[in-house]
Amino acid sequence: MAIIAVHGTELIIFSRIEGQLAPLGHQVHRVRAGQVGEPADLVLCDVEQVDAEWAVRELRPAKLLGFGSHEQPAALKRAKAAGFDKVVARSAVATRLAALTDELLGS
Repeated sequence: MAIIAVHGTELIIFSRIEGQLAPLGHQVHRVRAGQVGEPADLVLCDVEQVDAEWAVRELRPAKLLGFGSHEQPAALKRAKAAGFDKVVARSAVATRLAALTDELLGS
């Protein structure tokens, strides 16, 4: 399966992400905001914690999935403008993460 890096998330959110993707066979790693970490197939970024332009510049060629609060639309718009492959509200990560992962990885 895929190597998935999660950037800029709190431990509780990372645990929820890992809990959804690890049982599907994905290797999920948490990386602190501003660090590159190991190469990944897919990177999830909390766009309220990670600079979107930095992420696009430093984390490619991985597919980029940005997420954040629907109450912070400016952060979501910055990620879209920077070139993230997909940007969603945090609630979508909670409810549709497996489908979003499949979509971005072409599974």
